[in-house]
Amino acid sequence: MWCGTANHLQKIEKRKQTEEDRGRKLTDENGRSQVLYIILGSILLTVNFVSNDQHLQDSMIGIDEEALETLSGTAASIASNATNLSLPIYAISVYIATDNSWHRLTSPEPIPLFSHCVAVERKLILVGGWDPVRLDPIPDVWIVDLVTGEWRKGRAMSIARSFFACAAVGGRVYVAGGHDKMRNPLRTAEIYDVEADEWVALPAMAEERDESQGVAIGSIFWVISGYGAQTMGQFTDSAEWYDPEKGVWLTEEGLCSEENGSSACFAGGDVLWCVGRIGARKYRGGSGWNEIAQAAEGMKETSCMATMGDSKIFVMGAVRNGGGTADGRGNYGAWILDIGAGKWIKVETPANFSGYAYTAAAVFI
Repeated sequence: MWCGTANHLQKIEKRKQTEEDRGRKLTDENGRSQVLYIILGSILLTVNFVSNDQHLQDSMIGIDEEALETLSGTAASIASNATNLSLPIYAISVYIATDNSWHRLTSPEPIPLFSHCVAVERKLILVGGWDPVRLDPIPDVWIVDLVTGEWRKGRAMSIARSFFACAAVGGRVYVAGGHDKMRNPLRTAEIYDVEADEWVALPAMAEERDESQGVAIGSIFWVISGYGAQTMGQFTDSAEWYDPEKGVWLTEEGLCSEENGSSACFAGGDVLWCVGRIGARKYRGGSGWNEIAQAAEGMKETSCMATMGDSKIFVMGAVRNGGGTADGRGNYGAWILDIGAGKWIKVETPANFSGYAYTAAAVFI
């Protein structure tokens, strides 16, 4: 149910479109058939699972012909990675907010279960998670160039960890907490320089924080809630944030309440945002939490979210009574909060994109 982070997005006034045989045809408001080649829009990337047959049938996003070949792979290679149909299959789904369309990218190898996705400029970084066959935590890193469509392996984390806090800050990726292969909660943290392809260890946090949430607030990395070995499953109401100038972790007590703790999602930006069963709130240090909007109609609980600039919040969540998707068969759907108006907009979510979404990131191309 944990969240990733978002880069700043801009409102798009125009879209550049080029004829391309392998592209995806769209019809604009005037009924003209167009082909999307370069996407100029808010692209929300969520890691979620789908069944094997859905995975083979879903559409791919068009970037250019060479990129499409790299991203899409073949049905045979996808099927060969999904012989055990009892295991969930994770995939990268794309929601384009500017034209309200959904797509799916496929990868050269199966996506690790419970991996985090964060955006660094025009790159999507996948970090950690579980091996999809052995179900063991892994330290792997994948980097997807969203302009060229190139996938490449990055340098692995120093240790395998899962259910950790993760966020992108200033072009680098922070990870902290989670648990190791023996399910021991962790205090350790490290930072990844995407361009240099190097990991550097950070000082350990004050507390173990398994199943914590990572958020970037301005230029600061926060690790929210989580639990340690002595309080297994009992989430703390505190958070820690890393001071890069002093090289130390500082603790903020009482950040999470029962209402906005383990059952809620957090995301950053200029302020800390929380969306849960009681609605959407923002947090500004000493001023505490301020309610911005009530809970979205039809949303039972949140699974992940990402801020789109300072005006929108995209949320994936469980749909109350199983309704709300395009044909009513899915369990999860999407909503967008217009922060200025304090109103929720329900996003039509096709059934084959309504699987559980674990992490989310927003990127502008």
